[in-house]
Amino acid sequence: MDKISSEIKPILSKLNLDEVTVTAVAVCFVSPVVAYSMLSQALKEGRIDEREVIAASFLSSFPATLSHIYTFFLPFVIPLLGWAGVLYTALRLLVALVKSGVGFLLALRWKKDGSHEIGGIERKKVDPLKSTLENLKRIIPTMAITYLAVSLLSTYGFFERFKEVLEFLPFDPNVLTISAVEFVNLRAAIVLASGMLEKGILSWKLVVVGLILGNVVTLSTRFVKHSLPIHLSLFGKLGVKIVVLNAIATLILDVMIIALLLILP
Repeated sequence: MDKISSEIKPILSKLNLDEVTVTAVAVCFVSPVVAYSMLSQALKEGRIDEREVIAASFLSSFPATLSHIYTFFLPFVIPLLGWAGVLYTALRLLVALVKSGVGFLLALRWKKDGSHEIGGIERKKVDPLKSTLENLKRIIPTMAITYLAVSLLSTYGFFERFKEVLEFLPFDPNVLTISAVEFVNLRAAIVLASGMLEKGILSWKLVVVGLILGNVVTLSTRFVKHSLPIHLSLFGKLGVKIVVLNAIATLILDVMIIALLLILP
């Protein structure tokens, strides 16, 4: 990821954005939180304007998603779901790539006059083994606890009630179950989807549809729970605007993907 961020900076420099914006987007491959903190500080200093922050937030979509590949998709999603996991991962990356493309177009349209030299940024070296162990310590307890919680909630009929809210949607009830579980926890939904896939309850296509539909159902909750607090603390009212714009873009792309998957044989 460090190498990728170094390679991407010369490409981003062609957008004629401020040095700190280019560096922040590159750093997003490693740490999105650090990247947004850099943008926030540059905005406070008057070095960049709000439009450049919005463009950077879209540009950062692909780097931020790619940074989750080795912490979430490769060690968790793909081993559990197989080829369905590969497709789901590819579709998440595609959505992020399209959003970054939107950011690219916004940057071209809103770019400043003049040029900015691209500087470097010093980052601490990360021990791969230590990083992997830390990921395992976080993933395994979360997976066990959330799966237990989902099992208990399922036993007491929580998801049956939740599915009733989604019954107006023209989907298999098991697809709605995956989406309902994802409303509580994505990892638990993936574990449940893996079980349905192995037992032949759902096809790979419907499993992917269920997971993406869950993303649509939980979109507002997820953005409010995770994205809004950090954006609001860093950018104030602008943070709300950034979250809303990104949420709308993600929603539109997810709905288009679901429609395409349902059309395919």
